[in-house]
Amino acid sequence: MIDFIKAYTNTKESLENRIKNDFPDSETRCNYDYFNEDPKYPCWRRFENIEVRITDKSAFVRNSIHTYFNLKNGFADGNYTDFYYPDILTSFEQLQADLDEDISDYKVTNLEFGLNIQTSLSPKSMLNNNFLMYNFDEFNQHDTFKGKGAYKQYNRNEYYVKIYDKGLQYGLDYNLLRVEIKIIDSKLLKKRFGIRTVRDIYEKIRLELLFKFLLERFDEINIIDCLTTQEIRGEEKTFLELGKSPHYWREIKNSKSSTYYYGLRQRYNKLLETYQLDTIKLELRDLLVAKFQTLIGG
Repeated sequence: MIDFIKAYTNTKESLENRIKNDFPDSETRCNYDYFNEDPKYPCWRRFENIEVRITDKSAFVRNSIHTYFNLKNGFADGNYTDFYYPDILTSFEQLQADLDEDISDYKVTNLEFGLNIQTSLSPKSMLNNNFLMYNFDEFNQHDTFKGKGAYKQYNRNEYYVKIYDKGLQYGLDYNLLRVEIKIIDSKLLKKRFGIRTVRDIYEKIRLELLFKFLLERFDEINIIDCLTTQEIRGEEKTFLELGKSPHYWREIKNSKSSTYYYGLRQRYNKLLETYQLDTIKLELRDLLVAKFQTLIGG
């Protein structure tokens, strides 16, 4: 569920003192002014994968809390495992023990929320052939990582939507797809989810709101089954083929009225339902719902 987090405090003195002076292993690093032979900001160190960074005005804690939990407890180096609600609470307890600092009141500015689901089809194949558009627009990012991954992302000002082959990323022997949102606007976190500080993440209602938001974004992804041409004829077949391209929809949007554009989108979606070309999307949606219910618990 919760993954990357970035939180900060302007009351940095206690944490700064600890990472500079209270840890004997000397893993803290600072920029250095060689002319004056003095350390200067920023200073930073890691606790497992979590980076603590001290600037002249603030202290930041950031990175994947899911991966931190796995590393801390000897499970896996990554975030492909299931991350249950009690694990989230434990991970923050462990991090605060490592820091010797209560970060519950740190203000959250960035937050990722995602789910890993085991799929019947190859995520790489689905991303290449079935995840065609986001809200009838082309994805902003599409990467294969030189054949070692499959990844698509759509960027908005306040958040990113990311879908990728998690199994391929970690060389797993089973199909694992990750669907994720990264919220980069603290105002959206406050307004939509009531998340201002780290403490707010501990509340199940906040996680439920995040999941609802993720599911709404998933619903906007245009996931289309492979067309069975022998069952579709004439104008409907042509329309379905044309509608697989974001360039087609961009041309309609730029040349027709908004009423016509959105009406045509509704007609297209209805046609997908009629010919049952939405079975992949429906299966994935059900898997997301089931996985969240399992992770959040009763």
